[in-house]
Amino acid sequence: MTPYEMRQKASRYRTEARVLEESAHTLRSVATSIRGLLSDIAGISRTVWQGPAASQFEYEAEAQSRNVDQQADEIAGEASSFESRASQLRSEANRLLHDASRIEAQQAASDPTGTVPSGAF
Repeated sequence: MTPYEMRQKASRYRTEARVLEESAHTLRSVATSIRGLLSDIAGISRTVWQGPAASQFEYEAEAQSRNVDQQADEIAGEASSFESRASQLRSEANRLLHDASRIEAQQAASDPTGTVPSGAF
């Protein structure tokens, strides 16, 4: 791979990392907005009605609240996966840029005329 190709690939990796980070931010916002969304329903229900139907409703509301919170945790976990992959892509992009610079420096040092333009290979 030439230094030019390495720089192009690094640019693509950085773009992918940025998209993943933006997606992770969106996922975290969703997780935050739904976590605890149903937690107050059962408590409110206890203050306004009682009896077997109320007890069943409260039981179901608490179960659904736990389910929503679990989904929020799963969404946040996916956000973490996106952030981890973005970090890997950024590291790889930095490595490619470093390698491209190293190769260009070696090529410039071995060119007796000193006419090798940066990124020409």
